[in-house]
Amino acid sequence: MFRGQRFYTFARSAVVVVFSVLLAFPFYWMLITTFKQTSDLYNLASNPFLFNQKPTLANLHLLFFETQYLRWMGNTALVGVIVVAITLLLALPAAYALARLTGRWGQQLGIGIFLTYLVPPTLLFIPFSRVVSILGLQDTIWSLVVVYPSFTVPFSTWLLMGFSNLFPGNWKTPPWWTASRVLPRS
Repeated sequence: MFRGQRFYTFARSAVVVVFSVLLAFPFYWMLITTFKQTSDLYNLASNPFLFNQKPTLANLHLLFFETQYLRWMGNTALVGVIVVAITLLLALPAAYALARLTGRWGQQLGIGIFLTYLVPPTLLFIPFSRVVSILGLQDTIWSLVVVYPSFTVPFSTWLLMGFSNLFPGNWKTPPWWTASRVLPRS
C-alpha cells in the first residue's frame, strides 16, 4: 500500500509539473520575445529560447510610443465594460424569469436560448452588417457594442438560469432558509 501511495504521489506531481510547464511556456515566450532584438528574433541559427544578443527595450518603445496601443486598450476596455453592463441588464432578469417559469415551457425556452447561442456568427454577418450600416456605425467602436450582446446575452441567460435556481421563489423567504440551501451544514 505504501509503495502504491508513493507512486500515486509521484505520478500526480509529474502531471502537475508537465501541465505547469505547458501552461507557463506562452508567458515565457512572450516575455523573452519582448526583450529580444529584432535581428535575434529572425536569426535561424540562434537558440530561440535564450538571449543570444543583449536584451533591449526597443520593442516596448515601439509599442507604446510609435503605435496607438494605449488607445486600442482603452477602446477594448470601454467596449468590454459597456457590453458586460448591457449583458447583465438583459440576461439577469431573463434568466431569473425563465428559471421560475414552471412546466415544460421554461426548460424548452432555456434550451432554445442556448441553441440561439450556438448559431454560427458567420451566418449573422450579413444581417449585422446591414444593421450597422443602417445605424451609421461603420468603422466605430459602437458597432461592436451593438453586435457583441447578440452573442453574450443568450449564453449568459442560459448560464445564469442555473444560478437563479439558488434563489428562493418567494423573495419574502427568510435569509436563513436561502443560506441553508446553498451552504453546507457544519
